[in-house]
Amino acid sequence: MKIRHSAVALFIAALALTGCTPSPSESAAPTVPPAATPSSSPSSDAAAEPTTSDRGNVIKAVGDTFGLSAKDGSSVASFVVNAITVDPGCTSEYAEAPEHGHFVRLDVSGETTATLPDDLYFASGSWFVVADNGTTFNGDVWSMAAAACMDQTERLPNIIGAGERVTGAVILDVPTPHGVIILQSPGSGGWEWEY
Repeated sequence: MKIRHSAVALFIAALALTGCTPSPSESAAPTVPPAATPSSSPSSDAAAEPTTSDRGNVIKAVGDTFGLSAKDGSSVASFVVNAITVDPGCTSEYAEAPEHGHFVRLDVSGETTATLPDDLYFASGSWFVVADNGTTFNGDVWSMAAAACMDQTERLPNIIGAGERVTGAVILDVPTPHGVIILQSPGSGGWEWEY
């Protein structure tokens, strides 16, 4: 448990150092080709002023690029959620039923630049869910059942360093089949996707 909390602290520190506000370079897709592309290209005004939720997070859709910028505004990490699947079939021999009701799978690809100042941690404590009734879920979406759903080789790496290209899935254990998934860093904002 101590290792898990340390990883969360390091992820939050990495986001705080690089910032997670969108930059103009964020509108360019990463070189890892996404499975789906946005249905329309945003205008230059929309690119400059991203749509945010009442929670202060940048609203994203499947196929939209999200990432991190350095203090000078240059992009250091670029990712795409290529698909979101509710109640996917689990592939691990150790799979079990979700603890909270439903699994949600996010298929993610992306890359970091050689100038990424610190490793990124896509681990517990960074992901939240708002149920379809508007209530923020109090439970841990990073449950043991979610971790056991798929083989480790299918998962997005928890730790992503500088100059890396990655692809993999994130499985979350959520209470409702519809809602909002949030990837957030306290004090620095974040992103959210409807599922």
